[in-house]
Formats: sequence, structure tokens, C-alpha cells
Amino acid sequence: MVKAGIELFRRKGYIATTVDEICEEAGVTKGAFFHHYASKEALGEACLKEWDCMTAAMEEMAPFHAVPDPLARLLACIDFYIGLFENPGLLKSCLAGTTVQEVSETHPILREAAHACFVSAESRLKAMLDEACEARNLKLDTASLAALWMAAIQGALVLCKASGDESVIGATLKHVRAYIASLFLDSRT
Repeated sequence: MVKAGIELFRRKGYIATTVDEICEEAGVTKGAFFHHYASKEALGEACLKEWDCMTAAMEEMAPFHAVPDPLARLLACIDFYIGLFENPGLLKSCLAGTTVQEVSETHPILREAAHACFVSAESRLKAMLDEACEARNLKLDTASLAALWMAAIQGALVLCKASGDESVIGATLKHVRAYIASLFLDSRT
């Protein structure tokens, strides 16, 4: 049911997705749904937790981890995401971003679960930023740079949905990549 929930919430949104649709997509009865989850919100929370785990696992398996230089590894991570979003077959949607935009004022449990996804992703990028700074004896506000990266992804996804133009994602992320790279290049002068 979690897999079905993730896909439907990403495609249709949390509010527009019904329990009946989730049951149909998952091939389960409504009774089975409510045996496992007290509510659609409980499933939504489980979906967000799984989304966070899936994203972390995807990153862990990504080839950029083999890059020995910390700055090159950081930039390869950013390039990994740019390439991911430039894949025409990829659904251009983040479960955490889509959900929190809809329910931030009405479902605090889901807002907190989405926020946990963002914090987790930001902390992974911050760790790479910290390593790159340490390797170059550079002091940067790595927490705010990680937040900028997350804001760029989420904002680019919103702009893509609004415009129907998928190229806005790659263009936006490439600008942020260039900005982050420039902070390290400027330190060498």
C-alpha cells in the first residue's frame, strides 16, 4: 500500500487521492487498508518515511560516492540529481514537496513528516559540503547552502508543474551548482 500511496500522492496529490484509489492500485480491499492504517493520514506518514528511506538508499548506491576528492564528489552528487531530473521518463514530483504544499496548515503530522524528509536530505548534502570545505580549509555556511539546494529542487519542481516545461528543473539546478562551485573556486584566489 505504501508503494501505491507514494505513486498516487506524487501524481495526484494527497487531497485528491482517495483510499479507494489506493486500494485499487495496491490490489487490496478497503478492510485490508484499514487493518494496516488507521487513516489515509497514517498511510501518508508511512509513505513519507519510506520516501526518505528510498531517497537515502538511492543516494547511497549512486556512483558519486566513488569520487575521492570531496569537492568533486559534492559536485558529482549535484550532477547526479541534475541528470536524474533531466530523465524524461522520471515523474517530476517529490512526495515531501507535493504533500507539504497541500497540507501544511491542515495536517501537522504530514507537515512534520515532510519536514523530516527535507532535513534528512539537507543533512546528507551538508556532510558533503563540510568535507569539501575541510579539504580546502574553507569556512562556509554549509547548512544554508544545503537548504538552498533543497529550495532550488523544490522550487524548480513547482515551476515545472506550473509551466509544463521540464527544462526549468535542470536549468535551475545548474545555476545553483555553478554558484556552489564558485564559492570553492573563489577561495583559491
